Amino acid sequence: MYDVVIVGAGVMGSATAYWLSRAGKRVALLETYSPGHVRASSADESRMVRYQYRGQTLYTEMVAAAVELWKEFDRRMGTSFYREQGALALQAQPDTPPFMEGYEGLLELGYEPQWLDSGEVRHRYPQFANVDSGYLLEGLGGYVAARSATQALAEAAADLGADVQTGAEVTELHESGGRIARAITRDGRAFEADVFVIAAGPWTPRLLPDLSIPIRSTAERLHYLTPPERDAYSYPRLPPFFVMDTSFYGFPVHWRGCVKVADDTIGAPFDPDREREHDDPEALAKLRDFLRRHMPELAEAEVVYSKTCTYSMTPDTDFVIDRLPDRENAIVAAGFSGHGFKFGILIGQILADLAARGATRWDLTRFRLDREPVAMDGHW
Repeated sequence: MYDVVIVGAGVMGSATAYWLSRAGKRVALLETYSPGHVRASSADESRMVRYQYRGQTLYTEMVAAAVELWKEFDRRMGTSFYREQGALALQAQPDTPPFMEGYEGLLELGYEPQWLDSGEVRHRYPQFANVDSGYLLEGLGGYVAARSATQALAEAAADLGADVQTGAEVTELHESGGRIARAITRDGRAFEADVFVIAAGPWTPRLLPDLSIPIRSTAERLHYLTPPERDAYSYPRLPPFFVMDTSFYGFPVHWRGCVKVADDTIGAPFDPDREREHDDPEALAKLRDFLRRHMPELAEAEVVYSKTCTYSMTPDTDFVIDRLPDRENAIVAAGFSGHGFKFGILIGQILADLAARGATRWDLTRFRLDREPVAMDGHW
């Protein structure tokens, strides 16, 4: 018997376990595989931290709060999971609406992005070609070492007393009297608690098939390449970047001396149990085309590693953070739609507050299950 059982040890679930354990709660964290495993949306070596949200004030405020929590976690643990390297936003064509909305939104919120015309881009960032303009948000944002940070949150929770169970695939949430009474694993174990938090990523629809907001798992592809000149592709000569009207984004040299370049296009439906590290000639061809056009020195660079990652998409790309209707002691956190990782340590704190106190200082109206989502082609 626990105070809280958490299903899923991705960044959201692991952070929830961390905050609840810090508060002295009895916590079980149940995970089918292990924190940061290759199938997880929280896996891989880097996740972007960007403040640019096209004027969506709530998200930018949440990014700023999450950054402070990542910094505090690093200080507490003696780590450097958050790399504050800023963010470079570029556009290949002038006046791309999402690009301009992001720039103007930052200005409206009091930030000071540095505008770069095409000449300034070529001078400061010769790694890029065929780019019309851009802006740099220096000293704000960067990336989080995703896999390591997720694992560290789960380990910190365990050190604080949480019962972290790997190889614990939850197949049933047993209900009784309008409440969830226990989480039952495939091997027949039952975990009882006062409150349940379901943070199962792309597996959420299997546990909660009746959610009013549909969540679908989609395939996106990332690649690690060996640059021809390591220094030229290392920070600070190259910060984390995205070329917004191409859907590609990337990171300076970090893992195994590689540059990471990934495609942010919302992909085809994808079974979350499927193998991730398979060859994908179509995705590789799309990568090469982007590089030839916009990062030509990398066009023939060796691809050291590629994999498919999954986005758990809601129609409007807003998150789901809410209590389950008719199951008053259950909270679901899902549908992070390819832009959620950076918020993980904050969302864990929010979920811990909801589980322990029934309230949070954040207005979660936007993330409720009873909203009527308006479909978007890409995420915020």
